[in-house]
Formats: sequence, C-alpha cells, structure tokens
Amino acid sequence: MLTGIEVHPDLGFGITADSYYHSAEHLMTNHFEHYDLTQQVEMPQNFLFRHSIELYLKSLIIIFHKELNIDYGNVAFDSDDPEAFVDGKWRKLYSSHFIDKLYDYWLNNLLLPNIQKLTDLAPKGDWQEYKKITTLFRIISKYDQDSSYFRYPITKNSALDNEKNTMQKFKAKDNIEDLINEMQEKNGDKKGNLTMLVFDNQDNIIEAFHKADNVLPEVRDALYEVASYFHGIHIMTRVTLCGGM
Repeated sequence: MLTGIEVHPDLGFGITADSYYHSAEHLMTNHFEHYDLTQQVEMPQNFLFRHSIELYLKSLIIIFHKELNIDYGNVAFDSDDPEAFVDGKWRKLYSSHFIDKLYDYWLNNLLLPNIQKLTDLAPKGDWQEYKKITTLFRIISKYDQDSSYFRYPITKNSALDNEKNTMQKFKAKDNIEDLINEMQEKNGDKKGNLTMLVFDNQDNIIEAFHKADNVLPEVRDALYEVASYFHGIHIMTRVTLCGGM
C-alpha cells in the first residue's frame, strides 16, 4: 500500500481514510494548551472519524465491485467513476455522502449476498455482519448523516445543533447568591465547572451558560468504534482479497 494512489484498487480512498483516522486518534490523546477551555473542542476529532468511515465504505464498495466483477448498473465494475445504488437509483459515489445509505448498500448488496464468493476468494477474511456496528450507524446517522454536523456550528439539523455546543444555556436563579448556593448543592464534592453569566444594568442575571462536562459521548464513542472497525476491515480486505495491494 506504499505505491502511488493511481495503482490502488480502490482509487486511493482507503489510504486517505487511514490519514483521517490516524489524525483523529492523535487529537484524542494529544490535547493542545487550554484544551479544557476551548469550545467545540471535540468537533474536529468527531468529523475526522466520521469522514474516515465514509471513505472506508467507498473504498470497500469499489474493491468489492472489482473483485466480484459486479457492474455498477450499466457502468463497468472496473470503472474509475464508481457508483452506489441508493434510494432506488444508481448515484455517483463521489457525490454520495449519506453514511447510513452507503453502509446499507455495502452490507446488503455487496457483503451479505456474496459471503460464499468472498470466502472462496479470500478464505482468511472475516466476511460477516457485526450487529453492533449496524446499531451504531443509527446513532451516528441521527446526528451526522451527510457529514455536516461536526463541520459547521449550524446545520439543517437545527433541532440537534445545540447538543454539540460546549457552553449550554440554562435557566439561572434571579440573584447570584441563590445561584451559587444551587450550584454548590448540585456539584457537592465534584470538581468545579465553568459558568458564564450575563447581567443587565441592574445586575440582574439575564442569561446563563455552563460548560458541559461531556458533549455527545454516545455519538463520540460510536464514531470511534465504527471507524476502528472499518480501519481493521479495510486492512483485512486489502491483505486477503486484494493480495496486499
């Protein structure tokens, strides 16, 4: 896989996915200065994992079509302009970004119907569906089906946009003393957290925000697990089905 992209069987989608995947891993464990005070700090990591999944899926779709000699409808299986059958029609793979639909196509049109052929071609491969991965796709797609949720602060998914925000708005007490007492009772012995208050000219609290300790942990963990799964599946496929290419 150290050859030029132009000779890769998947047109370079796989090794590009690897770059996004490893960059996301690096961000997970290498925090920059003032990391804990930076808003939206996990969005780049989540975006990179999510994009790596999309690229891994496109890599696998291309490889499966080529190795199984399956045409893209009227387009030859070895074409450099691959497609996926989505929502009842063939669509260009380069402009298909709905991650759940790409997964559904790869799983139900390429993997599951061809397990015996894949086993014959590459008996050392692990050609099966992992139900947990299928379940995790539902979590990811609820928030970021089209690769926009973790790229932009505001998206078409406006009902869910606030959930990714580090600073969460809350209804505060009318005066600062009551608010402090409430926060102390709520936090107990836990480490203190960041709270931002906005006052009017009469020192009344008009807006209040607190820093979320954990932003969308279920989505973050799902992205990491699914990306790690496809990182491994991609390597396995290249080694067993593509002869290491």
